[in-house]
Amino acid sequence: MKIALLTCQNWPNAKEKEQALAKEINPKIDVEVVVWNDVSVSWTKYDYLIFRSIWDYFEFPTEFNDWLNKIERLKIKTLNPLNVIRQNQHKFYLQTLQNQGFDIIPTIFIEKNTNLNLDIVKQNGWSKAVIKPAISAGSYLTTLFGIDEIETVLAQYAPIVAERDLLLQPFMPEIQTQGEISMLFYGGQYSHAILKKPVQDDFRVQVQFGGVATPYQPSNDVIETAEKMIATFGQDLLYARVDGIMSNNRFLLMEVELIEPDLFFDYHPEAKKRYLEALESMIESR
Repeated sequence: MKIALLTCQNWPNAKEKEQALAKEINPKIDVEVVVWNDVSVSWTKYDYLIFRSIWDYFEFPTEFNDWLNKIERLKIKTLNPLNVIRQNQHKFYLQTLQNQGFDIIPTIFIEKNTNLNLDIVKQNGWSKAVIKPAISAGSYLTTLFGIDEIETVLAQYAPIVAERDLLLQPFMPEIQTQGEISMLFYGGQYSHAILKKPVQDDFRVQVQFGGVATPYQPSNDVIETAEKMIATFGQDLLYARVDGIMSNNRFLLMEVELIEPDLFFDYHPEAKKRYLEALESMIESR
């Protein structure tokens, strides 16, 4: 059995972290760390590709989809599965979940090559809003703005909407006052959760922007809601992360992360062990 842990080229320490993880996988499994868009790689030598830290895929959406098509043609198995990766990379999946009855952050889905009208921010009574591409991660091309900045944002995003679908959402103050919840699942089983908070006067919770994470225990009802959301993507998931906030005692979904999320191994003593057990079980049972 030969597997590849997929990473990216230029993210600081990404490859080093994957190489450290590779050493902890069962020695009976031959493991290599591979950059997903390295054109020199012979993909057919791998039995499985494990999506890990491909933290630049959203910068190359066309190239990434071409690469997914290649892996599919070669019939190489992946975790998570390719159909899940395809669905999850584009955040319009949130609309599907909303139509299935799940509570999400209020969202306006803006298709590319359409007229970008931000007057709806005023019409909805939003004092602040967030706009971002439907294919993005890590706050890529994400802007928080007030109603007095609409014209500036229109000028900034007019060329972007010509090429990319967008999401427009009200800014949820709970992100700053309470924090964003991330629930981690390995092999379909709940592992642990964390609470992420931005630094003062920021809205981005990612560590590269100074965000701080602490262990967190959601209610059983919230965990069950997250499990139901994950189930809509299928059963063969090595990992999943469900992000959201509590607002008026309701869990509002921000994202279901099934491609390349930080899995926060360091925030629970059994987390990495649970992940590795799920990985080994899934690839050895097929």
